[in-house]
Amino acid sequence: MREHFRQDWIYRLLAVALAIILWIYVTGEQNPTGEKVVRVPLETENLREGLVVADRPAEVQVRVEGRKAAVSTLLPRDVHAYVNLRDAKVGDNLLPVRVEVPEGINVIHVNPAQVTIKLDKIEQVQLPVQVNLLGTPASGYRALEPVIKPSQVIVSGSAATLKSIGRVYVEAKIDQASGNFLAQLPVKLADREGHPLQEWLTVTPEVVETFIPVVQDMPSKILAVRPQLAGEPARGYVIDRIILQPEVVEVFAPYNLLASLDYINTAPINIAGATKNVTVETNLEIPAGVQVSSFPRVRVVVEIKKVSGTP
Repeated sequence: MREHFRQDWIYRLLAVALAIILWIYVTGEQNPTGEKVVRVPLETENLREGLVVADRPAEVQVRVEGRKAAVSTLLPRDVHAYVNLRDAKVGDNLLPVRVEVPEGINVIHVNPAQVTIKLDKIEQVQLPVQVNLLGTPASGYRALEPVIKPSQVIVSGSAATLKSIGRVYVEAKIDQASGNFLAQLPVKLADREGHPLQEWLTVTPEVVETFIPVVQDMPSKILAVRPQLAGEPARGYVIDRIILQPEVVEVFAPYNLLASLDYINTAPINIAGATKNVTVETNLEIPAGVQVSSFPRVRVVVEIKKVSGTP
């Protein structure tokens, strides 16, 4: 009886083992494993404040394995390759590459397994922004000098990279334009050979307001800007002086229209009851048929002072 019981358990264990082997075989036949090499952008994490990455490899190769169905659909964006810079210092740092993959995928090999990351202290420079015109205006029109606000930006990065900057610019598409161009454009950086530097540097602000007057080929004239004031200062106060920026503008119009123009007004500026300086940025009132060569806004400072002897 005992011998029969022992043999029965042996048969049961053999049956379970055969079932497992058969399951592994069937699973492998239906969904076999496969390998794949993926080129992945190398990222950095935990960079300490005040430091910047001056140089690093752009990407690494990651060999993975898993079920063929999962491996065949794996994309570079599904794999996260990065270097932890928590303890990195200024200079060259030899650090391991860490890789995260989706569940069911295994990493076999990373090439290179270690990379050199060069760190530098952040420095800043202030540089002017240029305008790169793309295309030409429509026939009978011409583009005048661009106006950029702000005209300069702060660029932050490593000292070596900052020295390599050849150009800070925006690109304005004015092809076949028959009117003024106004847009918020992203600031771009390039080295002296024209290669982009955006990845290694930070620009503040990242976009600038770009105004390009596109005017007809007509006669021009320089006109004074005249502030239109609405109201009077408070009792006992008077206008001391008015500061305009700009004080004059160049306008374009047919001869007969230009002859009748001696100045160009601002929009009304309310100074009613003012007891202190009034500072505004306002539009110019541009007559019909007239075009201006600059951004059609003017900064006006109306300085108010108290009359001597007034209680």
